[in-house]
Amino acid sequence: MQYEKVLGRVLRNIRLRAGIRRSECVEILTISNLSQVENGLVAIRIDTLVGLCEVLGVALADVLLVVEARMSDLRVEEQLAVSNARVGALLAAGRLEPVDKEYVRRGVKGQRADSTRDAVIRLQGEGVSKEEIARKLGVGRTTVYRYWVKVRTD
Repeated sequence: MQYEKVLGRVLRNIRLRAGIRRSECVEILTISNLSQVENGLVAIRIDTLVGLCEVLGVALADVLLVVEARMSDLRVEEQLAVSNARVGALLAAGRLEPVDKEYVRRGVKGQRADSTRDAVIRLQGEGVSKEEIARKLGVGRTTVYRYWVKVRTD
């Protein structure tokens, strides 16, 4: 089943269980638009979804967890365990940590260049030839030449 349909059904169920009429959500969506969302006919913008969740008295994360459970044919408790394990693994890997401003400024490409430079310098220190470094790192010889440290003999 498509995501919009499942999300719409979950939102409708939450609204009905809370005893909230569609007309009570008009500050966020028109009655017609809310009906279309609940029937999975249109996608809802994230800022609108956040506002609707506030009106319904539920957290967006909880709504999305229930949608994931329905999409995966799992009970909500089972999906919560799966999600907790997934988030735990991401936290352990440092993937959910904020990045510092320098990383954002340099971007992924700049970080890869830094990593390549460091590897070239390390391998050069180990006495590995330029050609062998290029092969080991899977980069061109020009890249190796760019980062090759000139040894000064003053």
